[in-house]
Amino acid sequence: MSDIAREFTGLPLGLLVCQPILEVAKGQAALCEVYLDYLFKLAFEEDPQKHTKKAKTVSFTLTRTIINNGTPHPVEVQVDAPLLALVPVPAFTMDETTVRFTMEVRDQVVDKTSLTDKTESQFGYNAWGFNASISGSVTAQNEHTRTTDKSAKYEIYARACQQPPAEGMAKLTTILASVIEPITT
Repeated sequence: MSDIAREFTGLPLGLLVCQPILEVAKGQAALCEVYLDYLFKLAFEEDPQKHTKKAKTVSFTLTRTIINNGTPHPVEVQVDAPLLALVPVPAFTMDETTVRFTMEVRDQVVDKTSLTDKTESQFGYNAWGFNASISGSVTAQNEHTRTTDKSAKYEIYARACQQPPAEGMAKLTTILASVIEPITT
C-alpha cells in the first residue's frame, strides 16, 4: 500500500458525509419548533375558566348585500376572523442539502539531494626551449527535489425556503373571501 493510500485508511468517511445530513435534519426539527411556537402564540390564547386554548380572532362588522326576490338589501354582518388566517406563518423547510467532500493528499516532503563532483587535471611539457601546459577541470552536479502537499476541502450546502400555506389555511382564506360575495335567498 502506498503512503498516499494509507492516508485514507481509518478516515471516517461515513461520519464525514452523514453527520452534516443529520445536522440538517436537526435544523429541520428546529424550524418545525419555530413554526409551532409562532403558530400557538399567534393563533391561540389560554381560556383560564375552561383550562383550554381559544382561537384569537379579529372582530369586525361589515355590510353584506343579500338579494331577496331580485332586490338587493344591505345587511350588517358580524365577522370573527381567526387571526391565523390573516397573517403569514413562517413555514420554512430544508429544501435541499448537498455535502461535498474532497480530500487531496499531496504529501509535503521536500527531499533535496545535491551531489557535486569535481575533477581537475594539469599537464605540462618543457623541452628544447618549448614550453606547453594543459589544464582542465570537469564538474558534475546532480540535484533532486520532491514536493507533495496534504489538504482537505469540505463543503456543505443547505437551502431553506418558505412553503405554501397548508390546505386548511387555503380553505379558510377562501371562506373569508366568500364573505364579500352577496347571498341570494
